[in-house]
Amino acid sequence: MPADLAEANDEQGFGREEKDMAFVVAESLAEQIANHLASRIIQGEMVNNERIQEARIVNELQVSRGSVREALLILERRHLITILPRRGAFVTELNAERVRGLYRLYGNLLEMLAEKLSWSCSDSDRQQLSGLTDKLRKSAAVHDENLFIEANFELISNAAEVADNEYLTTALENLRPPVQRALALAVRNNLSEMDETTSFMANLVDFALGDQIDKVSELVNGYFKRHSALVIQAIQDQSGTASR
Repeated sequence: MPADLAEANDEQGFGREEKDMAFVVAESLAEQIANHLASRIIQGEMVNNERIQEARIVNELQVSRGSVREALLILERRHLITILPRRGAFVTELNAERVRGLYRLYGNLLEMLAEKLSWSCSDSDRQQLSGLTDKLRKSAAVHDENLFIEANFELISNAAEVADNEYLTTALENLRPPVQRALALAVRNNLSEMDETTSFMANLVDFALGDQIDKVSELVNGYFKRHSALVIQAIQDQSGTASR
């Protein structure tokens, strides 16, 4: 069992009064399992329509079937797996229609985020977002997929925090897993997409903070039109490889 899951499993036990009395909320074992499987899906280790075998996960991670089932429900809410009655759980199919629908909605949310930032950013907020944009550039420069994706969503999460709209923050967070999956696929297919996405995010922040909100819609539409085509091509390439 991975060490992080072992620790979470151990902490499910009772008799640890000092932990209970401290009211420290840690990730549950089910969340640990969900994160482990989500990482495998996002990184492409588990592919479209692959069946999730509960018994195999139980044996591999040395966890209970109940915890695995709870983890699968978490993954379903994250739009990473699909649970079918009497058939089981499968990795959600990422196809052209889903990609276009996902990015249409996500693009609208980023436009709303930029608009809200243009109203509510303080000088300290600007410095923070500028620092996170630099962090994104550095991760793209070394072509580290995991660092890049982490830095990209750290920037978006912090921008949403600055925007201070709980509904917008929740919507962005709910779409984060499928967007991560699509972005990771695009980057694996074409490393230069790190540079393109970095440029897009930097311009989005600059337009929002530089009173150029009128340029955001064209920026967002242009990026997601090109980016969604790249993701769809990567899916088709992946499908062609799997069929051979």
